[in-house]
Amino acid sequence: MKRLTTSLKKFCEKEGLLRVAWIDSEGYPRVAPVWFVVMGGRYYFATGASSAKWKAMQRNPRVGWVIDGGKGRKYKGASMCGRAEEVSDSRLRRRIYRALGLKYFGSVTDSKFVEIYGGVDDPDTAYIRLTPIDGVCWEY
Repeated sequence: MKRLTTSLKKFCEKEGLLRVAWIDSEGYPRVAPVWFVVMGGRYYFATGASSAKWKAMQRNPRVGWVIDGGKGRKYKGASMCGRAEEVSDSRLRRRIYRALGLKYFGSVTDSKFVEIYGGVDDPDTAYIRLTPIDGVCWEY
């Protein structure tokens, strides 16, 4: 996989949406935007533990994702493929929960954040790690 430049790493960390793709139960590709955080070169997001998206990823953990954006004909992004796996370690789940709360709501106590994600150990929320295997990036 091509290494991300420093500016592209910073861009990916700050960008608001990661679009994740998976294969549904009928064999069709699906894509959905998710809020995410980057930690240690891995990409993390949370979703409903009983969501069709997560169930499909459990059946087939091979996924793809893209983070992109730009303005005025200056675009950058990264398109990656890799594996999705659930984060079960409670300390890492807390770190992800906190990082998502701070990035999108400025706090883990924001009422809308708590409404969406529940408590830090909410069993209805699955925390997913995306580990890149290959990908391409662009800046122009």
